[in-house]
Amino acid sequence: MKKSLLALGALAAAHGAFAQSSVTVFGVLDTSIVYTEGSGPNAGSRTQMSSSGNSFSRLGFRGTEDLGGGYGAGFWLEAGLQSDSGGIIPTNVNNQINGVQAGSFGFSRRATVSLFGPFGEVRLGRDYTPTFWNTALFDPFGTGGGIGANHLYFVGQGGLGAYVGTRASNSVGYFLPQNIGGFYGQVMAASGENVDVDGQPGAHDGDYLGGRLGWRSGGFDIAGATGRAQYASGDLTLSNVGVAYTFGPSIQAISGLKLMAEYHQDKLGEREGKGGLVGFKWPMGPGVLKASYAHYERDPQVAGQSDLASDKMALGYEYLLSKRTSLYATVARIHNDDGTADSLGGVPTTPGRPATGTEFGITHTF
Repeated sequence: MKKSLLALGALAAAHGAFAQSSVTVFGVLDTSIVYTEGSGPNAGSRTQMSSSGNSFSRLGFRGTEDLGGGYGAGFWLEAGLQSDSGGIIPTNVNNQINGVQAGSFGFSRRATVSLFGPFGEVRLGRDYTPTFWNTALFDPFGTGGGIGANHLYFVGQGGLGAYVGTRASNSVGYFLPQNIGGFYGQVMAASGENVDVDGQPGAHDGDYLGGRLGWRSGGFDIAGATGRAQYASGDLTLSNVGVAYTFGPSIQAISGLKLMAEYHQDKLGEREGKGGLVGFKWPMGPGVLKASYAHYERDPQVAGQSDLASDKMALGYEYLLSKRTSLYATVARIHNDDGTADSLGGVPTTPGRPATGTEFGITHTF
């Protein structure tokens, strides 16, 4: 009888602990058919199945535990997937070129544990850098892998190609609490975790420090962010400002229309770049109409040559079949100035000549 009572007590305690916790499995599968082509001599074209045209494919697990008194603990594990092939997106363990872990499964998108409460949130692990959020949230197409997504993110020196352009490993982050007059923000510090050998450069390669501060009220949202990663070959500094306004029901004809803009600056070593983007998202019929125009220019790789510059226009429509499933179509075109050969979908185009693309896909979230 005593053993039974002890067992029931343990079961009740375990049930109480479980009742105060929650774990969620979530994900996105996004697959599309894409046609892209360059122009001019030695240009190419390609039709392919691709992943993440509208939203990045992923599989994740997240959970929280109520610690009482308004405090809690949480975790977030999220892996990047390639839905067209079943492959995975590699992670980077130290924010440097030698830290890429290709070919092995990992939670490359996010792997964090945190404590939160009235003071805000302290988060440890691999997480999004502060400057990434402006790039993602103030573009109608976000930063999905499709042809419509943010030109500044895919071409900029502080974008997708940078080891801290999206995320940083070995990071400590602090987030302001909610409900402080519309203000929100974060700071992040991350380490490259190198051995410090006297007299040898590179001890601080991959070290990162950044922050973001914004204000949101009604339909208005504005945020600025900056970050710097150290490298012996030349530090990467990235700063951006994003602003958006969503019209309310008081103007029925354009209710729900969201106007968006971003200004962007980056510097890698002595090479500087800058650009801007304007666009909108507009609920229309059973879906959402999206459009954007972006310009980006950076210093030439060889001193004395003209700056490299390109413009991108994108137009898309997402048809909502349900709350979790949608179809989408996007067209995009890049105009290159002389000497610039920015392309779509990795298909080469002749410097100074345009590149175009068309994409149709399906997104399902769970």
